[in-house]
Amino acid sequence: MGQERAGKRKHVLFFVDCCLILCSWLCGCAHSVRQSQGEQDLRDAKELRGMGDYSASERKTLDVLEDLPQTLGAEALFQMGLLYSLPNNPNADYEKSKGYFETLATQYPDSSRREEATAWVFALSRIIDIEKESLEIQEKVRFLEEASESREKMLRQLQDQLGNRKRETAQPSDKKLKQLQEELEDREREITEYLESVSQLQNRVIELELQLARFKNIDLTIEQKKRSTTP
Repeated sequence: MGQERAGKRKHVLFFVDCCLILCSWLCGCAHSVRQSQGEQDLRDAKELRGMGDYSASERKTLDVLEDLPQTLGAEALFQMGLLYSLPNNPNADYEKSKGYFETLATQYPDSSRREEATAWVFALSRIIDIEKESLEIQEKVRFLEEASESREKMLRQLQDQLGNRKRETAQPSDKKLKQLQEELEDREREITEYLESVSQLQNRVIELELQLARFKNIDLTIEQKKRSTTP
């Protein structure tokens, strides 16, 4: 009787072991299928990005990021960073792009993409800084141009006053004339200084725009070189 029970127990344990092995095998197969599908989805997303269908590319990439963060998260984040860095993308956003690359570098320190992501963070930070400085300078230019227009209006008024005084009397007051002339010269000097400042700022804007174009060029070159390595 004891031997019969022991035999049954062995059969039950053997059955349980088989079930566990089968479950493990099925889970492994399911994960393998998901992994393969995720890799294919990233390839499709890359192709859609190349075709200019940025919205569809983003949806596919985010699905992979949500479904397989452990195995394909770094690559999905890298593709999202590229997506938002492309000037042709109507929703291009350098801050968002930088954020994806920063997340990759932070959350996936052992990823083969980490070094590239860090380089992108540096380049995008420079682009963002240049754009910010350019906008600030353009705002200053607008302010100086408005101030210059105001001074020119005052200058014309002073010129008119001076002409009127000369016509009103054959012997105008030397003191009043001198005062008007000095004020006229002050306004002319202010206008000249404003225009010089505007010219300097406009030159700086041009310089920044050239730097920005170079950085964007570098970004596009990096993306094109790495395109063949992206799954």
